[in-house]
Amino acid sequence: LRPSTYEQSTSASANNRRIPIPVGRNQQNSVGWSLPYASKANSQDLGTTKVPSISILSLLEAGRTDDAVVELRKSGNEVPASTYHAVIEACCAGGFEPKRNQKNTKNKDRIEIAAELLGSMEDVTAHAYEIVISGYARRGKWQDADQTLTALEEAFGSAEDTTKDSRPIISYNIYQTVLVALAKAHQFNHMNSLLVRMRRRGVRPNVYTYNSLLKICASHKIPRWKEALSLLSQCQREPGVDPDLITYTTAMRACARGKQAAKAMELFRAAKDLGMKLDVYFYTTAMDACAKDTRRNSWKNALSLLDEMKGEGIVPSEVTYGVAVTACGNGGQWKKALELLDRMRDVDLKINTITYNSAIAALSKAARSESKQHGNHVGGDSNDAELLWEKALDLIKCMEKEGVRRDSFTFSSAISTCGAAGQWQEAVDLIKAMKGDGIKPNKFAYTSAISACANSKQWEPAYQLFNDVKKDGIQPDIVAYNALIGAGMTAEKPKEVFDLWQHMCQSHDAKLSPDIVTLTEVIATLDNAAGKVNRERVDEVFSEAVARGLIMRQDSLDTSWEVDLSRMSFPVARAAVRHLFRQIVEKHGEGGGDEEGVKDLSLLTGASKMREYVRGVLRDELKPAVYCVVPEMAQGTLVAKEKVMRKYIEGQGQQ
Repeated sequence: LRPSTYEQSTSASANNRRIPIPVGRNQQNSVGWSLPYASKANSQDLGTTKVPSISILSLLEAGRTDDAVVELRKSGNEVPASTYHAVIEACCAGGFEPKRNQKNTKNKDRIEIAAELLGSMEDVTAHAYEIVISGYARRGKWQDADQTLTALEEAFGSAEDTTKDSRPIISYNIYQTVLVALAKAHQFNHMNSLLVRMRRRGVRPNVYTYNSLLKICASHKIPRWKEALSLLSQCQREPGVDPDLITYTTAMRACARGKQAAKAMELFRAAKDLGMKLDVYFYTTAMDACAKDTRRNSWKNALSLLDEMKGEGIVPSEVTYGVAVTACGNGGQWKKALELLDRMRDVDLKINTITYNSAIAALSKAARSESKQHGNHVGGDSNDAELLWEKALDLIKCMEKEGVRRDSFTFSSAISTCGAAGQWQEAVDLIKAMKGDGIKPNKFAYTSAISACANSKQWEPAYQLFNDVKKDGIQPDIVAYNALIGAGMTAEKPKEVFDLWQHMCQSHDAKLSPDIVTLTEVIATLDNAAGKVNRERVDEVFSEAVARGLIMRQDSLDTSWEVDLSRMSFPVARAAVRHLFRQIVEKHGEGGGDEEGVKDLSLLTGASKMREYVRGVLRDELKPAVYCVVPEMAQGTLVAKEKVMRKYIEGQGQQ
């Protein structure tokens, strides 16, 4: 704790200069930053003031920072700069100063005390500034750190002044500290401004500077690939600085996170052209960019890189294979993903949870695709579908056998695979196994299992799972409700489905408000059930949906006499026709007030099966029957002429 040669020279160099000291923004009666000044009024021999320093340092050694601050304030200028440094550093490292015997008051962050001590120093030093700046930076207070650095620059000048009057140079490390703080706070404009400032003061960024900032860009939750490329460009133009492999790799990571595979591969080729010695991490990062790419054949690029690195004598790591598996999974190449797992076993590489999860996710994605192609009825007639869920279960067992930790993603993906294949019993068993491993099933796992029951027309297990969701303290969302309604639809449970619709409509939670999927499945369930009660329920559900703006919205292009039915399912279009004609009768029938406003009615159906279906509804279900014509120049439209519409309206008055 003795003052170093640097500290003594810094203290001596103050010499009656008036030095700006920043005051923390959180201090009482301070708006923004003020700049009080401290000057050396009396020259004293620091060697004669050992006793206060020894007492203060003893308090610090005992961990009594607050008492050391009190003693330092009492001693004033009787202590050397090194003692100030020790106390300031202790304050910066500490947390909050306790407020004794005061109620409803916030504890004071000791960094503000450190700033106060900095302002009270008669012979302030650059080192004292740097301690406070570092303290602010560690706390994420980038504004305080940056403005304290500005005050330091004003106090000690630029690098060119050093040779004239022996003022100390502001260290590179302190600039680096503030740059990192600005980057972590997403203040990239301020960061670039500081890079310009430090260059002007003769402090040059080096490759470590740029690598540190690039690492932050690559680690942000929000993709910062543009900022990363800007930093790389600056590094390339910086005199005396050559980007290294870490520079290019980290910039590629940022591009990969931003799903900019093309830009990442440009950096890959640039590094190769520079003749750099590439390593496994460099190749893995490039493959990761390919894995995150949404283009169709990106998985091929990832596997090509895997083969290339082997040709270069670079041994792929577990992570490398994991990324390759992910690329194949995202590309729908589940067989390739499983081949990579076998290849890892052949070379005695341990397969970790992430890699297994990637393979199971590939199976899940393929199973969902198969399910859509076969109308949610995969399994018996599809060898691939059967393979997919069986392979997923095999991987689950392999993980257990090899002692690899299985997490919620593992089970959720496997349940999704079984759910898409309609293997409801296996999905339910996986929920139980999940709980047996001490893992709480999430919404996705439960919803996938309920969907599996729906695909197999299993209402009771689906309803039990739905209740288990609530018992586990999870609030079912719209996806879970729709999955249960889907189970009721396939199991032909019209009353239960109608009750679920009413519950969703009566809920005060906006997240449970029915959507178009809910409407389509509820009406399909009720429409498929016989009886007058279910017909009335269909009309009630459709009217509620119109009132909620789910369908036939007022802000659409539809009018009272031209309605688009082409995008509706058959049951929904059927309900829409009945609803539309009821509305016309209410408005233009007897007592409606607009008996003269009847026009031709145009129904847009498209030149497809929908046109003939709607024509049948108008002809066979409405009384009196409504007959339409198809315009020669609009084959996707049904038109009920004005005369036909008036006859229908009059017929309703006679019933």
